[in-house]
Amino acid sequence: MSEALEAQQAEVEAEGRQYVQVELDGTTYRVVPQREWRLSYLRALNEGDFEAWAEAVMHPDDHERFLDADPTLGEFQEFARRVARASGDGLGKSSGRRR
Repeated sequence: MSEALEAQQAEVEAEGRQYVQVELDGTTYRVVPQREWRLSYLRALNEGDFEAWAEAVMHPDDHERFLDADPTLGEFQEFARRVARASGDGLGKSSGRRR
């Protein structure tokens, strides 16, 4: 994980932010609500750096278990949808400008 992501994860922990609980294959993981993800977390995800992403958005006790679970792409996509729902967000919805 980069120093910037480590610093941001430390900030999440220091602020005492809450986590949403999301299940994957019978195991529950604690994830920072999607609306609190930093652009650097999304960048890591878009670059395929799932390890950095998991370290940044998951509770420190959960990210290793998630990586060890080695979900398929379909399982990961469903997990991401569950995180969005648990966060009160809609995956793929944008509040960007409309023409």
